This record gives sequence, C-alpha cells and structure tokens, in this order.
Amino acid sequence: MKLANLLDPRLVLLDQDVSSIDEAIVAGVAAFSAGNLRSLGRDEVLARVRERQALGGTVFPTGIAIPHARLPGFDDIVIAAVRPLVPIVQPDGEGTPVRLVWVVLTAQTASSTYLKVLANLAAMSKDGAAMDALMAVETGYKFVEAVEAGGYVVEKGLHVSDIMTREVVSIREDASLRELTDRMFANKLRYLPVVDAAGLLVGEVGVLDLIAAGIPDYVYRVGSLKFLDEFEPMAELLKNEDKIAVGAIMKPPVRSIAPDSSVLAVAFEMTRSKKRHYPVVEDGRVVGVISSMDILSRVLRA
Repeated sequence: MKLANLLDPRLVLLDQDVSSIDEAIVAGVAAFSAGNLRSLGRDEVLARVRERQALGGTVFPTGIAIPHARLPGFDDIVIAAVRPLVPIVQPDGEGTPVRLVWVVLTAQTASSTYLKVLANLAAMSKDGAAMDALMAVETGYKFVEAVEAGGYVVEKGLHVSDIMTREVVSIREDASLRELTDRMFANKLRYLPVVDAAGLLVGEVGVLDLIAAGIPDYVYRVGSLKFLDEFEPMAELLKNEDKIAVGAIMKPPVRSIAPDSSVLAVAFEMTRSKKRHYPVVEDGRVVGVISSMDILSRVLRA
C-alpha cells in the first residue's frame, strides 16, 4: 500500500497561521471529521495527542514534527498534514525550524502499518527534493500527488530497518582507547561497532569493556577490595589510553542482524541473550545499530 493512499487532500492544511507545534496539533485535530474520529470527541483526541507529545521525541532535526496518539476503541489510521505559513521555531531556539507537522491517529494497539507510516514520514523528511515539493504545492491534491511521486510504500510487517539508528558511529580496531573514550563521551554512546580499514565489521565494544580496561589484573585475584581506596580510580586506563588499541579490548560480534530481520525476532534475541545492542550489517558493512531503547522509543512509545 502506498503512503499516499492513506492521505486525504481535505486533511492537508497549507500555510496555516500557527506559531507552535501545539497550535498545529489543534488545527490538525480540528480538521478531522466526526467520521474520522468515530465516536471519539475532538477534546479527548486532543488530550491524547498532547499527552503523547509531552513524552517528547516527536520533533525531528529534519524540520518536521509527528505528534501522534493511539486511541481506545479506534480501528483506523488517519493523518492530517499541517504546513505552517512560517516555519515554527522551537521554544528553546535550538534545532531546525519545523516546516511540516503530521498529526497521526491510530488504534491503541500499535500496528505495523502505524509504525511503518511513522518511519516513512521520517524518511521522507530526509529527502530534500521531496520536502521541497511538499513546500511548493498550492493545494491538498497536489500535496498528496507529491507524496505519491516519492514512491513511499507502507508494507506489512515491521523490520529492523524501520526502527534502527542509521547514523552509525563506529571506530577502527587500530584506534586508541583515548579515541574510543572521546567518541563515546562526545556522542553519549554506550556501544560502538568496530570496523577494519575496509569498513567491514570485525568486532564491537561497550562502555563496560572500556571501564574494564582500567581495572588492574590483580584486582580480580584478591578477596577484599577495601585497599583500593588508596588508589586513584581508572589510573591504569588514563595512563595507557594512548597505548592500547580498541582491537585489544573489543569482543567479536556475537551476531549481526540483517536490515530485513523481524523486530520481534530481535526483541526475543535481546531478552534471551541479555544483550542490548546489535550491529545491523549488509554485505559485511554496518548500516545501522539496533538497541533495546530503539524498541522502547520507536515501538512501545511510538
């Protein structure tokens, strides 16, 4: 099914005089008819969308926002598009101004269609030509035609590629632990795939592997650790972080995940192995990373 087939030109609101995401939400919800909302009232729907909005994570750095809600007793998916007359500046003044707001309503039980819609909208926002087309059209019908021209398809089934983190931060196996520490700290990461000079996956390293490198070997052989109060923490690591290569502490990848793997299968694997991160690999190269937090934020609280 094409994404465009889920759009109604009457629910495309162009050049709206809204100055905040909340005002765009109000406009979007107001556009839904009684038929769209079934037996639900607009106030109830608005409250649900605002409740989900308060959890965060619906504004993307690509200049779109996707406020959405799962509704009780609702068995459909409806979408309103709100294009502000002037891009909406974030309250903190940071980030890209929002040029397009998608208001999405669906059933309380998340369906793969719903999650695929969110993934498609996010992907479309990264396509400069597609976004330019949506910003230039003058009618709702032309807007839907522009979405259709992009060829976005909502397939059944949720795959790893729909929710994985695509902006992968990796590290070379010959990099130093100083480089590893700096990269983890700067990007607020707990896990990095390790690649060789050709960019192929050769291992993985987590923050606990890094910390373990700072614990002297003899600590593991003594019964009491009280005497360690006399030593500076992580002195071993700080002394040698320029000398030790990532390859010395990395672990071989236990398993790599294909982009078309089922999210349910990966969730099962995570719970069984107690492993929170997996590299997503295609033709030997890392194309993404999937973590337990991806499943939490993009499935359980999508």
